[in-house]
Amino acid sequence: MTPQTALEQFLTDLKNTKKSPQTIRAYRSDLNSFILFFPNDLTQLDVSHVRLFFAQHQQLKPASAARKQSSVASFIQWLYRHELITDNPMLKIDRIHVDQALSLPPSRQAIEIILKMIPSEQLRDLLLFRLVFETGMRISEALSLYIKDIDLSLENEHLTVLGKGQHKRTILLDDSTLVALLKRYLRNQQYHSGPLLRAHKNYQGGSLRYQSAQEKWDQYCQQAGIECTLHQLRHAHATELVNDGVSLATIRKRLGHKHIQTTLRYAQLSDETADDEIRAWRRKKT
Repeated sequence: MTPQTALEQFLTDLKNTKKSPQTIRAYRSDLNSFILFFPNDLTQLDVSHVRLFFAQHQQLKPASAARKQSSVASFIQWLYRHELITDNPMLKIDRIHVDQALSLPPSRQAIEIILKMIPSEQLRDLLLFRLVFETGMRISEALSLYIKDIDLSLENEHLTVLGKGQHKRTILLDDSTLVALLKRYLRNQQYHSGPLLRAHKNYQGGSLRYQSAQEKWDQYCQQAGIECTLHQLRHAHATELVNDGVSLATIRKRLGHKHIQTTLRYAQLSDETADDEIRAWRRKKT
């Protein structure tokens, strides 16, 4: 079996486990470059080929390098499990450990400045990024929304999203500005079925791709002169909820976290909020 054939079978198996299209694309990107370092005979793959590949990416930031290691490790483990190689060379490679601490996201004021950079006629872009900011959903979840996932019942507006592990959850649309924007967008586009956030000219194609959304967000951030990643929109929402006293259990459900430990990473109270809690505790004791 050739390396390319093995890679295609590996990616097919990933699809069958319901990995998201974004995850599949990331694996394909990493591994297409990795198999260029393979010997023609798969059974001859050893640690020297793996080290040579990683040596080409020493300039990457730790998080990006760790992702490549993870992709390679998964593929090699698959090869070993299917008896296409006789040894697992990744067992001889030291893995990169990335600090999981999250940097504080930009303030609401800063994010609103970025959103003001979006031209008024670009309703799709404004809706996408405000959806992520005001609900905390993952960008991949927003891009996967269909018209049928929207319920605009008065006083109970909500979305149904398909999160990690194919788990569905309901997200309340509690921000009136966001609801009004969503209604205006649907009215202007006259969508009745299909993807909510569409690509191509006049938004008549399939769902907008993650890479395109990333490029557009980076463009608006650059125009505003503010650094903010797409993921930090989700982080900003979670941080606001924490600082406004929303319970971690509720935040966990809203963000779609499987484990509360993941939610705890977002629980970075502002100094003012923390001080107010201490004062309230002290007053109760005196």
